[in-house]
Amino acid sequence: MGLFGKSKQKDTTIDQMRVLLDNFQFADLQAFCTDILGEKPVIDSEHLSSIEVLDFIWEKYHKGTIRFSQLKEFAIKHNIVAENFFE
Repeated sequence: MGLFGKSKQKDTTIDQMRVLLDNFQFADLQAFCTDILGEKPVIDSEHLSSIEVLDFIWEKYHKGTIRFSQLKEFAIKHNIVAENFFE
């Protein structure tokens, strides 16, 4: 049961993270990378795209560099979503 329960929990977190990231603007995504990770993703300056930044964030999440709680706290602190968004 533990293995399946853990997998289900991760799926829930990923779903919550997708919904939360939908509320971020391009500038919010870049600020998150700079403030929390201390680095910006390498992106093509001629074709600025949130997709490249999102890919960077997901990569860091799957590597364990960032946690959902960090994204959540950042979103609340910077008024991207209200605290009751997570209820």
